[in-house]
Amino acid sequence: MSWLALMMPARVREWWLAGSLAGLIYGALLVQVAMELPDGAPLTGQIALQPAWKTAMALMLARAAWFHRPLPERRWLVTALLFSALGDFLLALPTLSFSFVGGLGAFLLAHLAYMRLLIPLAGDLRPHRLIGCGVLVGVAGTMLGRFWPNLGTLTVPVTLYVSVLAAMVCSALVARLPTPFAALGALCFAASDMMIGIARFLVPFDTFQLGIWWTYAAAQILLVAGIVSAREA
Repeated sequence: MSWLALMMPARVREWWLAGSLAGLIYGALLVQVAMELPDGAPLTGQIALQPAWKTAMALMLARAAWFHRPLPERRWLVTALLFSALGDFLLALPTLSFSFVGGLGAFLLAHLAYMRLLIPLAGDLRPHRLIGCGVLVGVAGTMLGRFWPNLGTLTVPVTLYVSVLAAMVCSALVARLPTPFAALGALCFAASDMMIGIARFLVPFDTFQLGIWWTYAAAQILLVAGIVSAREA
């Protein structure tokens, strides 16, 4: 990770490292809680000030993005991370009646902001990137089909969310950037959200709560790194 940080401007690097550390600390807290609770027990609500701990990573990454150039990318990157922080905050409060729907909406807006940043960078049309897009769309469609019987009143929002998520990942896959980290981060985002969907709509998936966080943390850290690293002002 240290060599990757060297590819960033100094101010961006400081806050990106802080955000990465915040993600690692929160993940370590989840691991500690998971070791103390029975298998499958929910980890949400088990840590003091958990919403604050959970949102710290995205907020610090947003601060890193504040020093990114060019300026139009900065606006959309900061917007994506702030909406992600809002989604983290809402999902850390499951006692709220709108926790899941609110978190879903916040991350939907985050994906749209990432898309707005990444689409103008499109241009990497190498075969493996295009094949990756095709596979991702196929997996997203398959998972949505599996979720469909259990969606109920969430049919429209979940369908919209899955469609936007797939589009965001594909936009990262074909973005012309100096490193592959944004594409890898977008794929991690898809993996994390897929696990959340399985837990919500298919089978109890509480034993993989740690996997959901670690893939999500990797997604945000890699997306920011891929966008800000080795870029000309």
